[in-house]
Amino acid sequence: MDFLSNVETTDLIIIWYMLSLSVGILVYWYLTKPFSHWNIRGVHHIKPQVIFGNIKDRVLFKISFHEFQLKLYRQFKGHKFAGFYEGRRPVLIVLDPDIVKDVLVRDFDHFVDRPVLRFRASPYIENMILNLKGQHWKYVRTQMTPAFTSGKLKSMEILIRVCAKQMEEYLDNTVISKDNIKDGIDMKDFFGRFTMDVIASCAFGVQSNSLNEPDSEFIKIVSQFSNISILQRIALFTILLFIPNLSKFFPLSFFNMKSINFLGKVVIDAKHHRLKHSESRRNDFLQLMLDAESNESEKIKENGSSAIVSSLHNTEDCKITEDIVVAQSVLFLIAGFETSSTLLTFASYELALNPDIQDKLRDEILTILDKYDGECNYQALSEMNYLEMVLNEALRKHPPIGRTDRVCTKEYTIPGTNVTINPGESVCIPIMGFHYDPEYYPDPEKFDPERFSNESKSKRSPYVFLPFGVGPRNCIGLRFAMISTKSAMVHLLKKYKLTVCAKTEHPYTYSKFSMLLNPKNGIWLNVEKL
Repeated sequence: MDFLSNVETTDLIIIWYMLSLSVGILVYWYLTKPFSHWNIRGVHHIKPQVIFGNIKDRVLFKISFHEFQLKLYRQFKGHKFAGFYEGRRPVLIVLDPDIVKDVLVRDFDHFVDRPVLRFRASPYIENMILNLKGQHWKYVRTQMTPAFTSGKLKSMEILIRVCAKQMEEYLDNTVISKDNIKDGIDMKDFFGRFTMDVIASCAFGVQSNSLNEPDSEFIKIVSQFSNISILQRIALFTILLFIPNLSKFFPLSFFNMKSINFLGKVVIDAKHHRLKHSESRRNDFLQLMLDAESNESEKIKENGSSAIVSSLHNTEDCKITEDIVVAQSVLFLIAGFETSSTLLTFASYELALNPDIQDKLRDEILTILDKYDGECNYQALSEMNYLEMVLNEALRKHPPIGRTDRVCTKEYTIPGTNVTINPGESVCIPIMGFHYDPEYYPDPEKFDPERFSNESKSKRSPYVFLPFGVGPRNCIGLRFAMISTKSAMVHLLKKYKLTVCAKTEHPYTYSKFSMLLNPKNGIWLNVEKL
């Protein structure tokens, strides 16, 4: 019996061993199967690691997102394009401005969509224009475009001016009068509140007055939109690396869902208020989206759904619903808040570090304001060329987004090569890499607004400056962002001087836990009245 028992035990061990070995082989095969992708294509690449591909340092949060994009660009410098792996997923990185133009502009019809993970999180996130695809994206983009015409921007500038004057009053009454001014102020928090006021006013007709009411529920919740836990970040990376096709089954998001749902409720409440009170109608972004939803509903009542469907190439999903309206309104707020406040923060940072440039900019501002009797209107802002150069140089050194991505929607052969990109495959453009390439920007660590003089710009490709993207799918609100940031800088610099303080970190440390540009310890500066 003992002999038979030993035999059975030995057999079980062998069976267990064989099963474990088989499972291990299958897992290894699954993890490494895509790693022949770039070999087969004959595309230069770096040998990937099991599980991580080529992004181990990023997955383990050893390096920030922006620094990683710069490192990757420099590793592949000398090639027009190259391949790398995000976990199992092969990605083509483009390092040649002409190919950037091909992908984002000339052959845009092959790269209409952005690669997104479809999590089971919220219809507001799913329906943001960032995540929409094909004809549905095109249709919603068309409905949004009228909100950013020159005429609309001119009317918005008046509202922006009101917020900028409130910012001045806040500085005079709250910051400048404090005895501890030398401790400095957190510029990202300060400009975030200004930006929140601007967008709330211009997009929704709401006076948030966040500078004077910093503890309001609205500000507290909305400002946390990008804050997610470490565990959630790990979960997101795990799905991205191993099972991206199953993302729709997971209730996860790159956003703080408390903030998103709160904003969604704010927009819906504003919508219902306007529908009940016709006198509440405003010429703003929310009203534009509500009108698009209302017009579409009327068309359906009059002609039936087929009228819309036929006009949209039989794409039934192409319509403006309440979820679409709320999604774009929420996106307007969080995207505008992040990009504009980031630009203002780092422009101020560079001006404090470069007082000669700050003085030159202030001279331009005062000269042009004098021409318009001290009024900072739309025309005055449009004439401040050096201000635009300063802001563009701040965007070059400190782009809010480190890279932009597209997914191939129909087979494409890279011009001048036999390399083919198939539908569903991803292409990335490393914004951070182009912005710090000495081939295009000599001494890239230096802050030099003259890089954006007309003469300097004419000597380099426009496709190496990409803070807002380029082509049909660029940032739709870029002109709004520039107008609002220009107005803020004018109202700040005409009366105040920016200087470094004891808490100013130079160089600053990047946060390793954010995909957006975020200084780990903040940007602290003194604001002194002239």
